[in-house]
Amino acid sequence: MKRILLALMLSIVTLGLNAQTPEEAEKINKWIDIYTNLNNAKNWTEMVAKAPECKAEVPNWDYVHYYSGIANYNLNNFDNALKDLTTFIGINQTEAGAYLLRGHIFSEKKDVQNAIADYNVYLEKNPSDNAAMLAKANAYLNANDLNGYVKELGVVLEKDPNNAVILENRASAYANLNNWQGAIEDYNKLITLDPSKADYYNNRAYANYVLKTPETYKLAIADYNKVVELGSGNEAVYSALTVLNGAIKDYKAEIKAWDKLIELKPDDIDNVYRRGTAKYNDKNYKGAIADFDIVVAKDPKHLNALKRRATSKTRAGDKVGAQADGKLIRELEGKPAPTAPKK
Repeated sequence: MKRILLALMLSIVTLGLNAQTPEEAEKINKWIDIYTNLNNAKNWTEMVAKAPECKAEVPNWDYVHYYSGIANYNLNNFDNALKDLTTFIGINQTEAGAYLLRGHIFSEKKDVQNAIADYNVYLEKNPSDNAAMLAKANAYLNANDLNGYVKELGVVLEKDPNNAVILENRASAYANLNNWQGAIEDYNKLITLDPSKADYYNNRAYANYVLKTPETYKLAIADYNKVVELGSGNEAVYSALTVLNGAIKDYKAEIKAWDKLIELKPDDIDNVYRRGTAKYNDKNYKGAIADFDIVVAKDPKHLNALKRRATSKTRAGDKVGAQADGKLIRELEGKPAPTAPKK
């Protein structure tokens, strides 16, 4: 799963000056300009350094704690940022952004309960802020609470049902929860949105494969074949097709998948052996013998290939060849040759 957390907005608008005199208002305006310029320049270190000077000049200006909290957050000084923002919120509960930022900090610290509480305060005032909803979802993800994560992503999807990134993340979370049907439904939606993306078919195929029924195997095969059609066939895809087609006894399709794997890895004798086995299951005994010949030529002590070749020769009517293989098998197993029956 990708962590979905949009960047914290950097521009802060100070609404309450809390100035008691024109002189104090002038000083506050000066500091607003200083902090705004530093904030826009992302000079977080200087923002923190300026805090003591600002507090000395305008000791009753609460927003100095807010700006310092923003700077410490961006410097990953989360403990200091949490202290700054908690001080600010203790004085001023009107600035929703402070709750959002403190929620981010609680989330980073895996304190889900406090993170959710702060996000909820923010969302009461900004109910349409999808980025904040995603941040709330990430609070659950940061604490490995995938059920909570899925639930919160669902809230966002109610408002933005065609958001592919969120659907992808929920599908991944469903998969991690072994909720394969939920993952399939999200991939159904994603494929409707973008039928050209091979990853969607690949992931849906895997989900259907894990369900392990004849019907879901067929659905998985169709999706893996779509992946191939889209030009993304690779070793993993063709391997899956050999297993799935073998499971539903479509040996001809299984053989075609082995053909592709052997093209990709021509020196992998095990793939040739397994293709020979598929040909044997398809009653293509001559084809099976040809594959087992290749295996035995590379590895004369490949006992399983010899045994399957002997059986294939018997089925193909080559009794002499089968007997010759039987002799090789007995020698490898250290067994004596069969004795002639007594007359």
